[in-house]
Amino acid sequence: MAPEPRRPKFRRAPPTVRREALIEATLACLRAQGHAGVSARRIGAEAGVSPGLITHHFPSISALVAAAYESLAMSLLQSIEQHAREREATARERLRRFFEASFAPGLLEPGLFNTWLVFWSMTAHDASVRAVHNRTYVAYRTALESMLGELSGSDGTPAFKLRPAAIALSALLDGLWIEASMTPRTFKPAEAVALCEDWISALSEGAFPSLLSTSPARAAARRRPRTPRRRG
Repeated sequence: MAPEPRRPKFRRAPPTVRREALIEATLACLRAQGHAGVSARRIGAEAGVSPGLITHHFPSISALVAAAYESLAMSLLQSIEQHAREREATARERLRRFFEASFAPGLLEPGLFNTWLVFWSMTAHDASVRAVHNRTYVAYRTALESMLGELSGSDGTPAFKLRPAAIALSALLDGLWIEASMTPRTFKPAEAVALCEDWISALSEGAFPSLLSTSPARAAARRRPRTPRRRG
């Protein structure tokens, strides 16, 4: 007779610890197996627990995936922000450090891209995953708005609209990150950082009229010295 499959040994743990372990197991499965990793059996095996224990801590597998999505997205954002702000620097230097951290080798690892593909594909049909996507996007955009806000109106930089500027910069970062993850030989991370810095330089020079807080003509009029009125 074939030996019975070994069952994972159950170990008691506080609910918060168990939930965190299940989230980490989910991320490990998605990183290694992509969509095939969205399985209670595989996640349970990775965590060393029975699949039934998952529903004790999460209402569904999709709820567990949503929790894993939020955990990963927020931890990466925190790490990138920490790198950008860990030393005294100008607004431009902080942005450059943000870009460098965004294209660090660990963030261009194929397994991480596989994980994001699962999350993105589930946003279309799963409300809990979509809600996490919306929250984490707002958090990411808010971080960019904060750093762009330190640049706007300083050192000769024209004041610009933070929300659309952050949306545009986020799209540039995301597009470069996707391309670098899918076809890493297309360009080097340093080239991606340089492109983002060029975008910031263009923004600082007022090259995007729709992002300026005032129109170029109105801004020029404000800088033009007024001619004193003659009294008749």
